[in-house]
Amino acid sequence: MYTHLKERQYYENLYDRLTVDYARDHIGYYDKFHDEFKEKLPKGEKIDRPGNAFLLNIFYMQTIGNELLRRYENREQQITEWITRDEAKDDQIAAARLHEEPLCSHCNKRGLRIIDKSLMHRRENSKYDDPEEVLFMLKCPHCDKNSAFWEDGTSWKAKPTLCPKCSTEVTHKTTESKKFITITYSCPKCNHSFKEKLDIGTKEEKPDSDFEKDRAHYCLHDKKFRDHLFAIRQGFEDMARLGKEMKEKQDNKHIYDAVKEMKKPKIAELIPLLSEPLEKAGYIEFHLDKPEMGRDVYVGFSCLDSKSDRNDYDSRKTLKKLVDSALEDTNWRLMSDGISYRLGYLNGRVKAYEGEEDLKKLVMKSKKLKPKQTSSKATDKSNERTLKAPDGTEIIL
Repeated sequence: MYTHLKERQYYENLYDRLTVDYARDHIGYYDKFHDEFKEKLPKGEKIDRPGNAFLLNIFYMQTIGNELLRRYENREQQITEWITRDEAKDDQIAAARLHEEPLCSHCNKRGLRIIDKSLMHRRENSKYDDPEEVLFMLKCPHCDKNSAFWEDGTSWKAKPTLCPKCSTEVTHKTTESKKFITITYSCPKCNHSFKEKLDIGTKEEKPDSDFEKDRAHYCLHDKKFRDHLFAIRQGFEDMARLGKEMKEKQDNKHIYDAVKEMKKPKIAELIPLLSEPLEKAGYIEFHLDKPEMGRDVYVGFSCLDSKSDRNDYDSRKTLKKLVDSALEDTNWRLMSDGISYRLGYLNGRVKAYEGEEDLKKLVMKSKKLKPKQTSSKATDKSNERTLKAPDGTEIIL
């Protein structure tokens, strides 16, 4: 019976062979660009000049480099998936059992012996990755012919070969030599005959003397070259991100200007900022607690309500309104847990917003500003930066 699972080296060789084949197929595009680029340089200008090297790096990464890095990063995962897949196939075959003893498809007798189990797609027009089922091949000791059955006992029926002249099912005779299997088909209705020849000879693969050298290079065995490609990719990603950020800041200049103009008082400056409007409204003995310093900064505060005729609800509501108003043009905000009140003593907490994204949200909310909206198509287009090589070739970054 065929065993799907191979030694790990088989999968490593397969993956690396695919990597090398890809690289060999695509390196020619880079070599052609390199040679044409070099020919069109101004007289005396060297190809390794920083600007020229930059353009060549871009084209190399687009043509081959990014894919080599992707394959290097995914190598272990893909090999593990292949091994897991083939283990599962072998387990499926090993666990398969016929639901009932079948009868020979030719002489209708019992006592058939299993000679093979294999995985096949049961339905016509199945895709490669569709689930496969176990097909049993059995030999009859009575008529010495083979029959095939699916695990549920259904007999496998080969798709009939039809005569190309009259569409009648044909008969066939098979002859075999060392190199070929010849199948001769004959039509019982119109006597038309035709042959099919299958090459079963062993074809020797031509030795690939450069494979190990190319494998070491394109599979990124060399750490220096590998790190060089990673550095180039990171540099281009940083450039793309910077370009995107610059475009976003340009489109939303009104928001960034508002953030720049926003007051950002220090903790000590909160005392006059809050105590003065509070005292005018009858809140006295304003006091700040020790700040809570962590990822964010929180500062507790307390005061006394000097107006005896103001009930707790009105006192809390009025104080909240005063604090919100005093902090509106700053990067400080009253915490969502609000203000507590007991016997004229009130306390709460304020939070400082320091990150750029948090500050943008604050000004957009307080000043009712909206960011510039662009469609995904426009965004994709705006993210595409192009450079022109000396020959006029456009390179998309």
